[in-house]
Amino acid sequence: MPRLSRLIAPALCGALLAAAACGGGGTGSVGGEVRFAREVALPDGAVVTIILIDSSLADAPATELARDVIPGAGRLPVRFRIEYDPGDVSAGREYTLSAAVRRGDELLYVNDTVHPVLTRGAPANRDVVVVSTNPLDSCVEPLPGVIHSSFDDGELPAGAVLHVQLVDVTDPAAPVVITETRVAALGRFPIAFELPPDGVQVSRHRRYELEADVVSGGETVYHIPRAEWRRTRLAHCPNEDLPLVNDVFPVSEFPRE
Repeated sequence: MPRLSRLIAPALCGALLAAAACGGGGTGSVGGEVRFAREVALPDGAVVTIILIDSSLADAPATELARDVIPGAGRLPVRFRIEYDPGDVSAGREYTLSAAVRRGDELLYVNDTVHPVLTRGAPANRDVVVVSTNPLDSCVEPLPGVIHSSFDDGELPAGAVLHVQLVDVTDPAAPVVITETRVAALGRFPIAFELPPDGVQVSRHRRYELEADVVSGGETVYHIPRAEWRRTRLAHCPNEDLPLVNDVFPVSEFPRE
C-alpha cells in the first residue's frame, strides 16, 4: 500500500488543483485575456477587474478568492493573471471567473456567461468574454462587406454599379436606411465594399437587412429578392474578421417577392 499511495498521490494532486502548486505552500494562478467580440479601444480612466470566485452554491452569494485589477487598460483584449492561495481551492467545489470594465461608477463591459476554471474538468487558464452594457455600438471605422453570386463568375457589364444599403427593419412599417454606398468599375464577383460609418450606431437588439443591387444601363440586373435572404444580425460593428456577407441573384431568374 505505501508504494501504491506514492503512485496515486501525484495524480490526485494534479486532478485536484490544475493550476496550483501541489503540496504545502506555493501560489496558484489563473491567466488569460479579457476580450470583447472584436478589438475595441477603452476610454481614458477605464479599469478592468477580473475576480476568481467560489460559485459552488447556487442559492448563496459567491465568495471571492482573489482578483487582478488593471488600471489604464487602453484596449480589449487585455491579459490578466490572478494569483491565489491553493489552500482555498477544493476539488469538490466550482470556481469561475468574472470580469468587468468600469470608468468611475459607470459599467462599460461585463461577462454574461459562466467561465469555470480549475476543478471539475475546467481549464486552469481561460479567456473571459465580455459584452457591452450599451445596447448601441458606435461604429467609427468603415464597415467592410462582400457581395457574392453563385450564378455568375464572368465579367460584369461595363459601367455596372453596385448599390448597398444597411437598413434598420426593427419596425417593418418604417424601415430606416442606416448607411449606404456605391461601387463602380466592378469587374466580377465577389465584390468588396465598405459602408461609411459616419453617425452609424448598431445594436444587437435591433433587426437589419442588407440591400444590394447591381445596376447596368439603368436596369437592376442582380438583387436580393427575398426579405429572409437580406436579414443580417449585427451583434457589433462589422470588421475585417466578421464582414457583412451576402449573395445577389439575377433578376431574370429571381424576381423580387
